[in-house]
Amino acid sequence: MKKNTFRIYDAEIKAGEKATLALPLPEQYSCSPMYMTIKIVNGKKEGPRLLLFSVLQGNDLNGMEIVNQLYDQINANELEGTLIIVPVLNVYGLIHYPKVTPSGVALENCFPGDPEGSFGERVAHIVTENLIKHADYCIEYLTGSVNHEILPQVYCSFDEAEQKKIAKVFQAPVITEVETQKNTLRETIENLQIPLLAYEAGEAQRFDATAIQTGIDGSKNVMRKLGLLQDPLTSGVHPVFSKDEDWLTAHASGLLYSDVSLGDHVKTGDHLGTLNDPFGKAASIKIKSQCSGIIVGVNRSPLIQEGESIFKIVSFIDNAKAGSVIEEWEEQKPEIDS
Repeated sequence: MKKNTFRIYDAEIKAGEKATLALPLPEQYSCSPMYMTIKIVNGKKEGPRLLLFSVLQGNDLNGMEIVNQLYDQINANELEGTLIIVPVLNVYGLIHYPKVTPSGVALENCFPGDPEGSFGERVAHIVTENLIKHADYCIEYLTGSVNHEILPQVYCSFDEAEQKKIAKVFQAPVITEVETQKNTLRETIENLQIPLLAYEAGEAQRFDATAIQTGIDGSKNVMRKLGLLQDPLTSGVHPVFSKDEDWLTAHASGLLYSDVSLGDHVKTGDHLGTLNDPFGKAASIKIKSQCSGIIVGVNRSPLIQEGESIFKIVSFIDNAKAGSVIEEWEEQKPEIDS
């Protein structure tokens, strides 16, 4: 196999080398420059090019920790291919959170980008031309929103066989089908015929050790499946497939007392929790499940406004089997030193 020289932007990284680059972005209004950090692990031999990126919203920090640890742990001399690692895709969003772009439009919805368009569209164009088009495969790292914790799961397009193949080896307990929306990052990547996985776990603005370690282990297993790493695949988890579902929303405001946990198997009509009047005047409101399935998302804040999302339940062909799979994953999930 040939030695592997990788060229990106204005840099050339030789076989067996690691490098950290600074990709110029549009300036801020203060005229101060802004750069996107790109980390490259270029293997000794040629192979697939895998793009790993995180922090699309500015507050989804678990992915940043996952990809930074992967950069530190992967030995370029043992890699057959190239890792293109972007710890923070939305640099503006991280600096100026909660504002994701100057216009307020999510960067996710600015793709494929326009060199003469809005700030977000210009950043999206830079990402498309300088990063995405260099990749053979992509993994995106997400979290739930603020206070909304998500059970580790992988999103992919079920119609894309290559996506399903690598999703199965990620070792997350749930694989969820995602629909492609127009003018999004996913549509741009899929239109370029590049398989994309999205790993989601934990919640925004909080590091979750289990979510991070699951993401690290799953990413390495994908690398083994693609041939970037040569050690054997791990196969302890047999994931179940689901359709994405909407969150259950609160029909009243109050203090939320949850009686279920992530991974719990519930049936239609089961009791999930109660909403109480903080001043003790109004009667408690019982929250019941609208469907049978598995709890994959929970609002951790007790302060709930009417209409706010509180529980996310996904349904499976065999909910009992899905519950067993998640119980097995709970037993096998990475042990984290306290």
